[in-house]
Amino acid sequence: MGPRNTVFISHARPDDDDLTRWLCGRLTARGYRVWADLEQLVGGEPAWSDIENAIRQDSARFICLVTNVASTRTGVKNEIAEACAVAQKLGDKNFIIPIKADDLPWSDFPIQLKQINGIDFSDDWPSGFSKLLKALERDGVLRGEGDAEIGRVCSLLVSSKEQIKQEKELALRNWLSIDKLPDTIHYYHTSLSATELGQWRSQIAIPHAVHDRLIITFGSTDAVRAAVPPEVELEHRYSLGLGEFLEGAPARAPETGKQQARNYLSDVLRRAFEAYLREKGLMQFDNRWFVPNNWRKDNEGHYIKPDGKAGYRVLVGKAKELTWHFAISTRVFSGSPRGILVIPHVLFSSDGVSPLADQKQLRRRYCKLWWNDRWRDLLQALLSELLGNGAEQVSVSAGGGAELLLTRALQRVDLEVSYSDATAQLRDEEDVDHIRDEDLEDEE
Repeated sequence: MGPRNTVFISHARPDDDDLTRWLCGRLTARGYRVWADLEQLVGGEPAWSDIENAIRQDSARFICLVTNVASTRTGVKNEIAEACAVAQKLGDKNFIIPIKADDLPWSDFPIQLKQINGIDFSDDWPSGFSKLLKALERDGVLRGEGDAEIGRVCSLLVSSKEQIKQEKELALRNWLSIDKLPDTIHYYHTSLSATELGQWRSQIAIPHAVHDRLIITFGSTDAVRAAVPPEVELEHRYSLGLGEFLEGAPARAPETGKQQARNYLSDVLRRAFEAYLREKGLMQFDNRWFVPNNWRKDNEGHYIKPDGKAGYRVLVGKAKELTWHFAISTRVFSGSPRGILVIPHVLFSSDGVSPLADQKQLRRRYCKLWWNDRWRDLLQALLSELLGNGAEQVSVSAGGGAELLLTRALQRVDLEVSYSDATAQLRDEEDVDHIRDEDLEDEE
């Protein structure tokens, strides 16, 4: 008999296949040999004897995904019973690892698992996976590099209904290129201490960064004086070419280093773009900017598709008793290439106005049918309303007449492969009642 080197995953299929695939891919990528009953995806059907042998002879750890469905399945119960017998025979109290995979209370777990410490995946898969890895590493579960099993399991991660085609395809990246910035950046000395200046930042109405007691901005002296509260004394100290500033060691201004100089520039650009979003009517919730109800007529965002056809998406809608609002957050990159990464989100409110403080699980619950094409179209629709469909570039104020130029459209990327739209796997129709989204169809 060879060494026990397999991580067995017990789950209810097909209901819990998504998490099982997710775990298989990440465990095998780290060198673990995984056994999971996903063979139905490629037409096979493992016999009970195969499952029994895998648990009895090969498994170093038995992971059980416990859900409302799994707790009722005879097959799962049989696998748990077999695992308990193996754990007792081995004298290994850590052999079974229960995973709480949905909202089933711990108290409703199968009786054999109630006294075993489990791992909670119900709110956050990555966090739960981190704890699972620590448990496997703690117990010295064998793993290797380039295990042939990886190929077998990874082949299960792609459904037979999805076929990769060796054909190029145009894709959109959620990236807005920054094409031009002002040539000169300015430093203004304030009468505030560094601590006080940090506390006053929200009251300085111009895109800026701070260094010690200095305000760094593209804005002119008059513009900065108008943006700073009147009780703050202000004096222009330095003006640098943008290239010299980004080197981080100017001869006529404080040395910051290249990375800090880029961070300062990113801060200025982010504040400029957020001021633009605010001016256009988006509302802020933590670091996300959401579409308020009735921002546009019928809450529609109109855009031009890559094929040149006109389309629209509804940017605010109903999700049962809640209202969902499309939203974005941004990350600014000031190096090369220089641009803004626009990250799509969805927020939920009970009154159509103010997002709920606790957004946990709402996106997973109500947006489970929102595939990539919907997120892409929603993002295009929002950006089209924000930036327009006119000229290739749009100007964003950096304060006091200074401007930055953005490419108006999302960056286009040529992919080397594509997939078959006609055979892409969709969820069962029974899942559709989680959200009413008939009004989200494109206008042809």
